Amino acid sequence: MKKEISIEKSSFYPCEVAKFNNINLKLDSDHTLKDFQIHFKTYGNLNEDKSNAILICHALTADQFISDTHPITKKSGWWTNMVGPGKNIDTNKYFVICSNVLGGCVGSTGPQEINSETNLPYGIKFPTITIKDMVAAQKLLIDGLKINKLFAVIGASMGAMQVLQWVIDYPKNIINTIHIAGALKHSPQNIAF
Repeated sequence: MKKEISIEKSSFYPCEVAKFNNINLKLDSDHTLKDFQIHFKTYGNLNEDKSNAILICHALTADQFISDTHPITKKSGWWTNMVGPGKNIDTNKYFVICSNVLGGCVGSTGPQEINSETNLPYGIKFPTITIKDMVAAQKLLIDGLKINKLFAVIGASMGAMQVLQWVIDYPKNIINTIHIAGALKHSPQNIAF
């Protein structure tokens, strides 16, 4: 079977979805996801040499909607004060990408998906997802966008843990990192905080 990555508009949310077909994503749990999807939102424009891309990794209780009005809550995005034209992460200068993490509940493959082996939702049988798994899926997304090197990877809390995993697993694919309020290892309580 042919490996395919397709990027299209999401039919559920005002963002895009990367669909990975026949691509084996081996998880830390030894489970392999063969077909999965990652919902993501972009802000700004990718320059010609693709050198201005920034990946922002979200915390546990966030999602891909970092700026503008959130489509579900109708509140401002979780980093509206930081990301946008003329702001600290200036979308007039940078192409910003934020994906809903693997296992997240805003479009990316998670417990709500149909298990192809049972034809039922995974529910509690969805495999355990680690930070390393989230970053591996993000790397496939970045590859699908045909970006070889990110100008920066930025994250706070659980997002900062993803930043550290990028440094460990893909140091040649990043130029800069901004790691905010995170550690290599946290208790569940600290991640949720």
